[in-house]
This record gives sequence, C-alpha cells and structure tokens, in this order.
Amino acid sequence: MSSSPSNSPSGIETDLIYSSTRLTVQTFFFGVYSVLAVLSVRMLLKRGLKTRANHVMSICTIFTYLLSATYWTYSVCDFMDRMRIYIHYLRDPLDFSSTFSLDSDHDAVGKWSPLFNAMMLVNYIFSDAIVVWRAWIISWRGYRKYLCVTGLFLVLTAVTITCTIIFRIIALVESPYASLPHSNYLTWGVDILQIANIGFSLISNLSATAVVGATAWRHRRSIRAAFADNKKNTKADQILSLVVESGAGYCVSGLTVLIASLVRLPHGTLGDIYTLINVQIAGAYPSVVLLLIRLNDLATY
Repeated sequence: MSSSPSNSPSGIETDLIYSSTRLTVQTFFFGVYSVLAVLSVRMLLKRGLKTRANHVMSICTIFTYLLSATYWTYSVCDFMDRMRIYIHYLRDPLDFSSTFSLDSDHDAVGKWSPLFNAMMLVNYIFSDAIVVWRAWIISWRGYRKYLCVTGLFLVLTAVTITCTIIFRIIALVESPYASLPHSNYLTWGVDILQIANIGFSLISNLSATAVVGATAWRHRRSIRAAFADNKKNTKADQILSLVVESGAGYCVSGLTVLIASLVRLPHGTLGDIYTLINVQIAGAYPSVVLLLIRLNDLATY
C-alpha cells in the first residue's frame, strides 16, 4: 500500500513531498507513542512483574514499541536517501539520468520499504490478541462463547499478515529494484491481503468490543437492580466503560484506514499516509488502556 520512490526526474519532487508528509506524520505519532510506552512500562514495573498479566503486557509493550522504533528509524533513512537522490538531480540532471535507471523504482535503501511496511502489520496481531485476551478475562461467562468469532478473525488476521510478509519477501527476491506489474500475482495478492487483514482486524475488534459492551450493560443493570437508590457508577462500571470507549475509538481508527485505503491520490492512496498512524495506534492501544485505567484509579481516591 505504500508508494515506492520514483527515480524518474518527473516524479522526484512529488515523491519527496509525499515522503516528507508521511515522515512528519509518522514522527509525531511515534513521539506520542514513545511517551505512552515509557509511562506504561514504568507503571508495570511499579506494580511488579510477578503476575502473568503484567509479564505478558510488558513483553508485548516493549516488543511492539521496538518494532515501531525500528520502522521509524528506517523511515528516516529512507527519507534521507530520497533527499540525496533529489539533490543529485538538482546538481546535475544529465548525470542523474545516467546514474539512476529510469526503469528502476527502488535503490539499495528504498527496496526494503515494502517489506518494512508489511512487517509493521505485526502490531495488529499483538494488539488484537491483547484485546481478545482482555475481553475473555472481563466478559461474563455466558458471553464468552461469542468470543469464538473474535478468535477466528484474529487467526485470519494473523494468517493474512503472515502471507503479506511472505509475498513481500518473494517480491523482494524476484524484483528488488523494479516494481512488479499489476498483473503479477504478487502485486494483486498483496493488495487483497492488505485489505483483508485490515478488515479481519476490524471485525475482530468490533466483536470483542461488543461482548465487553454487553458485559458492561449487564453488570450495570444488575447493580442498579440490587441498589436502586445508588445512582453512582461502581469502579467496575467505570473500568468497563473505559474499555468499551477505548475499543470503540480503536475500531473507528481501523474503519478509517480501511476507507482511506480505497481513496486514490496522485501518488498512492490516502491509506499510505493513515496506515502510518494506525500501526502506531495499534502498538500504543494496550498502553493507552492501561494508563486510562490507572488514571481512573487515581481519580477515585
């Protein structure tokens, strides 16, 4: 879904504008993600890592952050490489044409961009797995059977992302510098897989949020029935509400990237830009939920 650098003189300036926009957006959200990751890990360390839940959350938080950090570092290197190409073109257009093949869409740095974009989708797997795990723990037992649907779409998400990465590796081996034609099975296969994994991830999160929402509604109704005079929400109600609201927000972000992937721009799609945001949101989502619950705990004291 991400556009590749163009080494043709006519496309260099447009490519550089899009690259700088993507890097600016990515850097902003990565900075926010960095703050959230540090705060959540700090909170988990204060709680201690003796429980399995805290141990799993700390590992997932650190892994997804390191993956995002690696991707951001590569994005900076990729942008600097595009800038180098642009400066080379400005200094000597004739030498540029002889140095860079007009039939090539990638160079030694840019050829890795599609694979890095695919690798970042792993954030969806970890984030969705935590969502399903969390929903299983806090949901009413009678509703847990519906999480089988969520689990199925989580597996489909993992399978399509794995296939996307495999396809990208094959494409990198077969044609490291030139983009494959649209008729090639790898090209249209990746397009289908990327739309599929976004859709499966969205359905997985929607179903998990719906189950948690039903649990929250049932819990609130039972509390109101038992204590009709007490209109104040309990701590459990507040936590369930936070989980449902954050889950709904995450689903909106997933729906946005799905729609954005269908919006064509002169250079790629709108999804090329918003995906950079969404993968950061996916990585930061568990940290956001942890911090929201912690802030809610502090507010009740």
